[in-house]
Amino acid sequence: MNPFQFEFMQRALVACVVIAAVAPLVGSFIVQRGQSLVGDGMGHVAFAGVGLAFLTGADPVVGALAFTVLAGVLLVRMGRAGLAGDLAIALIFYGGIAVGYLFSARAKAGQSRLVGLLFGSPLNLTWGQVGVIVVLAVGVVAVTVLLYPKLVALAFDEPAARVAGVPTDRMVLALTLMVALVVVGGMSSIGLLLISAMMVVPVAAAAQLASSYRATLWLGSAIGAGSAVVGLWIAHSTDSAPGSAIVLAAIGSYVGACLWRALARRGRVAGALGS
Repeated sequence: MNPFQFEFMQRALVACVVIAAVAPLVGSFIVQRGQSLVGDGMGHVAFAGVGLAFLTGADPVVGALAFTVLAGVLLVRMGRAGLAGDLAIALIFYGGIAVGYLFSARAKAGQSRLVGLLFGSPLNLTWGQVGVIVVLAVGVVAVTVLLYPKLVALAFDEPAARVAGVPTDRMVLALTLMVALVVVGGMSSIGLLLISAMMVVPVAAAAQLASSYRATLWLGSAIGAGSAVVGLWIAHSTDSAPGSAIVLAAIGSYVGACLWRALARRGRVAGALGS
């Protein structure tokens, strides 16, 4: 039976494929900069916004977006002042999840609602919520296309990019805000604590197979989208959590890519010895 014949699965499919395809576009830059865990930290901060939204009766998406944007601006300003060390960043990120749970508890938010945001609940999405995710994803793609050369320069060598005239502070802010958009977009579909994996794992898998940075970026996007389809199918077939299944599918693609690369290398060595 085709699980995607049901409307709730169709909504989940659109939301998860869109955000899982976009996440590696941002992830390719943060991985290259050695900031693979920034998405995880942003998820913690976003949870503070969600908790405040529960407490005030606002939309959780608005609360999460406001807090992640604020955290992004704060991190950039701290970096300019030389204060963005590991300790300062940890205080912001872990303080975010602590504040988020404090607010949520005071608002008496249900555990199922909290778990759905932390680990994803795509099967409960409405078409309106799917539309918001698509809009956020389109914004990320637009910024990526518009700023691509400058983002690449920033990712590979920030000091050299600065010397070449690239406004690196603005690019760092733009990249941080792109991470925020992905985190908020993936909040209801894949989950605040899992979406960062979709920024990193598909990129790592693509890097095993691609021969250029641009190819890594687009192949990572394809792997992310494919992982969403496979993960949703597995989740429906085994009655398991969709967000976890999607991330595990992505990790499976990474393992498969590593094995493929190892076999290809062994084949080339064997061929060279045989000749």
